[in-house]
Amino acid sequence: MITSTTSTAWTELAPCAGLDGYLPDDSLLRRPKQLLEACGPLMEGCAACPFAVRCYDLVRPEANRFDGVCAARIWVNGKAVAAAEGSPELPKLPTQAGTCGTSSGVAGHRRLGQAVCGLCRVTAQRAEVRSAGAASIRKRARRGTALIGASA
Repeated sequence: MITSTTSTAWTELAPCAGLDGYLPDDSLLRRPKQLLEACGPLMEGCAACPFAVRCYDLVRPEANRFDGVCAARIWVNGKAVAAAEGSPELPKLPTQAGTCGTSSGVAGHRRLGQAVCGLCRVTAQRAEVRSAGAASIRKRARRGTALIGASA
C-alpha cells in the first residue's frame, strides 16, 4: 500500500488504498521473476487507475529510490524494471527545490540532492562572487609626489 504523509482526498479514493503488496518484501527485489509474479497483478491494476500520474508525483520513485509498484510500473531502487501494458506516459515532474534562479532554488536543489539547473548555477556563481568581496588592489604612490619636496 502506498501511504502519503499528507492526507489528500484522492489518496483515499485510489483503488490501492488499504491494500498490501505494493511494497514488496526485500527478498523479492533480488529475484526479478518472483517480483514480477508477485507484483504483476498490482501493476496491471495501476494501469487503469485514474490517479496513476498523481501517484507518481506523490511518490517520486526516482528521487526517493522507491522499491515497489507505482504508476503501473515496478520500481527497484528508483528505476522502472517493468511496466504494465497501457501504462500512462509519465510527465517530467516539476522540481521541489523552490523557485529556480533564486537562492532558495539553489538551496533546494542541494537539499534534495539534485543537480543544480542552469538558472540556479548562474545564481550560485553570482553569490560566490559577491561573498568573495572586492578584489584587493595595491595602489602605487604617484611618481611626481615624492620628488617635489626634495630639490637640490
